[in-house]
Amino acid sequence: MASKRTHDEAFAEAADDAAPQARLPRATQEIVTYFEELKSHFDGLHDKEEQSLLVANALEEASGQECAVATDPACSRVLEALLPAAEPQQIAKFFQAVLKGEGLMAMASSPFGAHVLEAVLEQLTNSQQDSVVEGPAIEELLTEACSSVCEHLYDFLTNRYATHVARRLLCIIAGRNVLPLAAKSQNKKSKGGALASKVGLLPGKQAATPDVACPDLLHMLVDTLLSSDYMSALHELMYDQNASPFIQGILTACEGNGEALQALIPAMLGAQADAEEGDDSLLQGITRGSFQSIMQDRLSSHVMEVVFAVAPQPLLEEFYASFLSGDLPALAAHPSANFALQAFLAAANRSPLVKTLLAELKGSFKELLQRRRSGVVAALLAACARTSAGQADASKAIAAALTGLHDEGKGLAETLLTLDMPGRICGPDMKPGQRVKLSPLGCAMLTTLLSFPQEFSQAFVSSIGDWSPSETLRVGQDPGGSRVLEALVNAAAASKAKKKLLRKLKGMWAILAVEPGGNHVVESCFIWGGVKDKEVIAGELAAAEASLSATPRGAALMRKCGTSAFKSSSSDWKRKATADAQTLNEYAELFGSDQAAAAEAAEADYPASNGDVAQSHGDVAASEAAVMADMNSLELPVKKRKNGKKSTAAAAAAETDSAVVTDQLVSPEESQALIRDKRKQQAKKQEKDLAEPTSVLGTDVVDAPWANEIVSPVLHTEGVGEPNSAAVKKKKQKKSKRKEGENGKGIQKRDVRVTVPQDTKASLNLVGFAAVKPASKQKKKAAKKA
Repeated sequence: MASKRTHDEAFAEAADDAAPQARLPRATQEIVTYFEELKSHFDGLHDKEEQSLLVANALEEASGQECAVATDPACSRVLEALLPAAEPQQIAKFFQAVLKGEGLMAMASSPFGAHVLEAVLEQLTNSQQDSVVEGPAIEELLTEACSSVCEHLYDFLTNRYATHVARRLLCIIAGRNVLPLAAKSQNKKSKGGALASKVGLLPGKQAATPDVACPDLLHMLVDTLLSSDYMSALHELMYDQNASPFIQGILTACEGNGEALQALIPAMLGAQADAEEGDDSLLQGITRGSFQSIMQDRLSSHVMEVVFAVAPQPLLEEFYASFLSGDLPALAAHPSANFALQAFLAAANRSPLVKTLLAELKGSFKELLQRRRSGVVAALLAACARTSAGQADASKAIAAALTGLHDEGKGLAETLLTLDMPGRICGPDMKPGQRVKLSPLGCAMLTTLLSFPQEFSQAFVSSIGDWSPSETLRVGQDPGGSRVLEALVNAAAASKAKKKLLRKLKGMWAILAVEPGGNHVVESCFIWGGVKDKEVIAGELAAAEASLSATPRGAALMRKCGTSAFKSSSSDWKRKATADAQTLNEYAELFGSDQAAAAEAAEADYPASNGDVAQSHGDVAASEAAVMADMNSLELPVKKRKNGKKSTAAAAAAETDSAVVTDQLVSPEESQALIRDKRKQQAKKQEKDLAEPTSVLGTDVVDAPWANEIVSPVLHTEGVGEPNSAAVKKKKQKKSKRKEGENGKGIQKRDVRVTVPQDTKASLNLVGFAAVKPASKQKKKAAKKA
């Protein structure tokens, strides 16, 4: 058994790993003993003021030998634990002392000092950014630290300990975490972000790039890398395991800064430094072989992923034309280059480029799936869905590739979900309750295919329809499979397939709702389903209220489904659901959600697809969910009023001209006032028109050659008073006959007195209300007799 190392042995080992130009100082034995005793005393304190006072004493004791304390194996751990309880001015004073001379490099090159420096930088950024009492401003400290790093940038980037300090400083300058996911120390909470961004599960370049916190300091780092001292070494830094994450981070920090990227990217790829300015000469000196070798290297391929992600679209197209065209299948099969190619496909946002990429790769789909390179296929399908380009060819190619892969009895959908894994979703030899982990990439590809227009995704929708109820349940319980079912419900697929899915899950809604992913499936099905489907779902969830309440999202789902109201009175719940569904259907037909989707697509500069139309229907469904979420109040449909003042006002409103509308909900009193004002205006207009009929056409009408052909205007007196014109009476008689004919045929007309808003979402806010209520039957009969 290895013996425990002594303090001197640990210190000597750290000194050997340090940079040669910065030898580590040593702390005295008294300081080491003091900090060891201090840690036990600090752990026993719980009052923040006492802790702050103890930390102040410790930092005062270490004054003058900050670097020695921070690089000591024992003292550094105590100091790192004390820093969160220190005041900002105390930390600033400590950091200012470290920045003197070569203290920063000496401290950063130590395995213990690097951790202390990272903690200091983190505490400085967490403190207030305006000023520090009795100390320098934080911005001045960061500027001084950045200058010190730039003086020894190569040493900072290539040192195994100092590189972490440089990365932390870069994140502070950028104002966000710009490090790659591989840097686990900085990305402990990031899971699945790389896959999600490539297959379209996370927003890509559509999201706005955050502003840089310290643009001047970022400019300082970029200028240092592009200087003559580092221009030749910049290409080599991509191949260094310590410097590569920093290079990726600085490229991410420069995203959106075209000038900086057009200078950094060619220099990293080995372009000639004396190349003339202009897009045609940016990549001068880079050969096809050297470019592809960078993609194939285990370390530099990570840099190429970031290069493709942040590069402008014209530069991406130049990459393909100059270095990638014709070699995509070989690069897609390479163990390292395929990841860089996935990033390239995820960054392609122009339809012509995506069509060209699909034409070159679609013949290799089967080989890529067999060789476990399905990430390239998933990224390409996501690009087709994102740009609405080549969707027909992509769906045919993936279906043909899967036909030669699936076993007997498996369909297209099941083959995708069980990609790279043996067995079936629900095999005969499986034990009760046993689950199969579905392929994340297969689930992502199937989700993307379901977002294609209906004519291109029908084969996969039909394959899903062939699943048994138990297989459908197993898919819904899987994290990735639940996204597939949710995509089917929200996609532009036929209603028949969606109804079939709801029938298969009948009796298992509560089982599915307990799972985190299945909860979303139940919610989507409830929103889309009819009143009977909603009643079944709400009833099953109400019966399992106890188990659902123990899940994270169970209570929210039950509120949206109105389970408490359902348990109180299922008949009232059903009447409310029927009324709300009917109102939503009327408004969806009235305001034309499909046209709204096409208008939004035109504003976004891309053609509307069936997926966009499905999204507009999803907005209507979302409003339905909001209405159903309020179902606990159980506001029953309004019954017909008896004859009275309010019904009289409504009848009078129904008899007014159809131009009498309002954009807001009004009370009966306000409605009567509006009607009276409108009648007065029409009466005045009638008197004026009868007195001066030629004034309708202007004051100079007598001089016109067609003045003698003027025809008296037909005045709209309906709803103003008793008709005094034979033409008006004749018009009312025709209208009454037409109404009687419609009533005889069973046609029901509703008088919806609202102005159609331009935005569909604004119109949905009016669900369940009417601006002016229609007249009662008695008033209509009285009007016909008159």
